[in-house]
Amino acid sequence: MSQLALNTEERKNKLVDRLSTQYSHNNISMEEYERIIKYSQNIETEKELLILEKLIEGHETIEVKKEEKIFPDSQPGSRSNYQIDSSPQNHFNLLSSRKTTGPLTGGNIMNVLGEHKIIITEDDLINDNTTINVMSLLGSVVFQVSENINVDIRVIPVLGDISAPDKIRNKYSRKSLVITGNVVLGDLKVKIKN
Repeated sequence: MSQLALNTEERKNKLVDRLSTQYSHNNISMEEYERIIKYSQNIETEKELLILEKLIEGHETIEVKKEEKIFPDSQPGSRSNYQIDSSPQNHFNLLSSRKTTGPLTGGNIMNVLGEHKIIITEDDLINDNTTINVMSLLGSVVFQVSENINVDIRVIPVLGDISAPDKIRNKYSRKSLVITGNVVLGDLKVKIKN
């Protein structure tokens, strides 16, 4: 095999790796991913390799545009000092105490024989509607939320306790937090943050 053909094959493999990364970040659909992979398998010329590279770069550009929507105040084309992970977050707490703050897009909280405190402001909720699933076994989960967030509690207690002030139902607020899940021999508290 000639050196040129070997070089082309290496470049093609690197491009396919970049495409796989874009697929793993949910930047492209499965159908699009399969279509481009099928195209890459038939590449024979340098021109076709350049076309593949442009296709993959097009999907990488979509990722940058998503980040610009999250931070509308930032300068066009510039990247912010930090990035928000838009995937749901999972927290596990066993026999310990934990405090969570910062941007939130939803997720799961598993708490066993411990205490988990979640502090949420209106700016922390990235989406207008955010759902958090809670499973607490012999432990305590405390949500401390701003008064301008509407909180809907759909947690089922099993020999447990759920407490929240009446002020958490703010129907006129822009952001909404839905708490689902189960509390077994533990408690869930929602408090208004001062």
